[in-house]
Amino acid sequence: MVDIQLAEAMIHMEPNTYPTYAERRALYRTVFRKHQLTEAEYDSSMIWYGKHLDRYMRIYNLALADLKVQMDAIGDVKPDIVPTSNADSLDLWIFRKYYEFSPLSLSNRVIFDLRPDDPYSSGSAFVLAWQVWGLTPDMKEPIEAYLKAHQGDTILTVKSIVGRDGPHEMYLKTIPTKRVNRVYGYIRLHTADTAFHKIYLDGFSLMKYRYGSPAIAAMDSIRAAGPAE
Repeated sequence: MVDIQLAEAMIHMEPNTYPTYAERRALYRTVFRKHQLTEAEYDSSMIWYGKHLDRYMRIYNLALADLKVQMDAIGDVKPDIVPTSNADSLDLWIFRKYYEFSPLSLSNRVIFDLRPDDPYSSGSAFVLAWQVWGLTPDMKEPIEAYLKAHQGDTILTVKSIVGRDGPHEMYLKTIPTKRVNRVYGYIRLHTADTAFHKIYLDGFSLMKYRYGSPAIAAMDSIRAAGPAE
């Protein structure tokens, strides 16, 4: 699992080196050969773990811990600076804009975690937006998403279940009396029904709106009015 994670990172960080599906599969096959596994054995294992997610998550967490040890040995590398501007609106998303959920991927999830040196202003509102393609009608609650904000001793959470293609948004409004120390969350594939499908997520943004800005007032008004008839 650790080597699969590393292979996925190589593909995402060096797309010109692995531009085709055949070249990406060849990279995965080198991992299988290293561990004396066949691709069929790996696929069968993933299907089984899809039906036993509690066991999968225990092993997955061990793999993440092993990866962290390797990353710590490299040193503290921060390729991006978390923006902390006090502008009325700002896109905080510093990660990749495109993700692919696939049976070949051991980590069908998007994880984000922003911890600015200078906390975001109190009462800020955050809107996480993205698009998803590839869901089918037979999938039951296939994608689960969480958006969280940490304000001192308070954690605010918004959860969303995505069951259709198209654009999606999550809106989180924080407490006006506390600054925001951290904004984080994840989007993950939630069901084993997607074992033979590919799902694409793109167009990511995480907008921060300053307390009292017209954008927050407009969003509050829309939500107070309720869904359109």
